Amino acid sequence: MKAKSSYAKGAAKREEILQVTLEIFGREGARNTTLRTVAKESGISLTGLMHYFDSKDHLLTEVLRASDRAAEARYRAPHAVRDPGEFLALALSANTDDTARARLYITLLAASTDPAHPAHAYFRERFARLRATIAEHLAAEEAAGRITPGLDPGFTASAIVAASDGIMVQWLSDPAIDMADHVRRVWRALTAPRTAG
Repeated sequence: MKAKSSYAKGAAKREEILQVTLEIFGREGARNTTLRTVAKESGISLTGLMHYFDSKDHLLTEVLRASDRAAEARYRAPHAVRDPGEFLALALSANTDDTARARLYITLLAASTDPAHPAHAYFRERFARLRATIAEHLAAEEAAGRITPGLDPGFTASAIVAASDGIMVQWLSDPAIDMADHVRRVWRALTAPRTAG
């Protein structure tokens, strides 16, 4: 019983640290988000913090993983939106109220081009999972006769993910951009019935 209680406390502390980190990132930016600051604002020693996360890059990557877990839980929930285009549009709408998460995502996306960065594996896994989920949805829709036969599920999945991430970069420079509308329109264009010729 004591081990379970200790585990629950540790898991709760870990989640608290992730939330505090995102708050600091939103307030201070990447450069000034330090392990020392996170430890102080989480009410834990630096050594204690490093028991959970061995580097700042690891910590920031885990903030994104936690965000993804929450999004996936919403996707699996009863009455959840199943259409991938709409799901991505709603996720982007949520980012308009969570600029820190959007900035962190794009910051780590750029850093992840270095294979040694902890976010490299995260993004490879994330993109593979997203593409597979979207492609499976499209294949099922085609089999059910709800979309035009001959659509390339893999290409369409990659294209909508690219549109989603790309418009987020533009929105961070120009918040007047309607990210959700952009993704909905791209999704409709990608999945629209094909005409002969």
